[in-house]
Amino acid sequence: MPAPKSKLPRLSPSRINTFVGCPMKYRFQYVESVPTLPSEAMVRGSFVHRVLELLLTRDRDERTNDAARSDFESAQHEFRERDDWRLLGLDDNDEAAFWESSRECVRSYYRIERPTDANIVHLEKWVSAPLGEFEVAGFIDRLERDDRGLVVSDYKTSAPKPPQYSGDNFRQLTYYALMCEAQLNETPHSVRVYYLGGGKDEHARDARVVSQTVTTDRLNEVRDTALRVWGAIETGKATGEFATNVTRLCDWCDFKQWCPAHGGDISKAKGEATVRVQMRRREVGLPESA
Repeated sequence: MPAPKSKLPRLSPSRINTFVGCPMKYRFQYVESVPTLPSEAMVRGSFVHRVLELLLTRDRDERTNDAARSDFESAQHEFRERDDWRLLGLDDNDEAAFWESSRECVRSYYRIERPTDANIVHLEKWVSAPLGEFEVAGFIDRLERDDRGLVVSDYKTSAPKPPQYSGDNFRQLTYYALMCEAQLNETPHSVRVYYLGGGKDEHARDARVVSQTVTTDRLNEVRDTALRVWGAIETGKATGEFATNVTRLCDWCDFKQWCPAHGGDISKAKGEATVRVQMRRREVGLPESA
């Protein structure tokens, strides 16, 4: 579903999180538009989201085990036609391992809750909130209701993180709470992350479901962060200066080889990355992208 048009420029929660994590990564990804290849983790996350979206779109009494198996197969048919899946270039063994790890994520979901109990209000709902010169906007993966009110939720196919290490995820979801307040005239009381990765017997249910209360202070904090990030992005576009944030996460960054903090040359990034992506597209039988 495409995002609706807007008269205001937009920032998504994920873009804000990217800038907060590393302004230089934001520059590579969104200002320079340096193309990247998908990772298995990225595609697995999208795939599992799709399976659970199909399942939870059903009426409660139709969310059976047979329905989940059918929805898994339907999502498989969809993904096998997608460029991001094909660009993984998996051999038979790796493909089998991918599907099995995805099944295990769905099984982990079943260990967390019974689908018939999920009180879903919206799935993949577009929400937005104007903040002066721009708006924060995006699709909520899952908006549910419990006995206290609305909850903004998301699935992560990584191994569980305790609440004190889930700050980035909580911040991203709190933006959606802010948008619900603006658009739906109801403020969610909590944000919640369902961690579906990790081994079958490695994590208890309480470790897989982590929540944070939505407070006025937290809403004001993310609002202020969005305003600060917007100003810094506009300044960076005008000056060409984006700070680098060197951490151990740099080893997993798609742009490390061109990052000035690691001796790279920004000017080479888009050309060299484009060649890499086009070569992979040819290898897997896809036409070159425009």
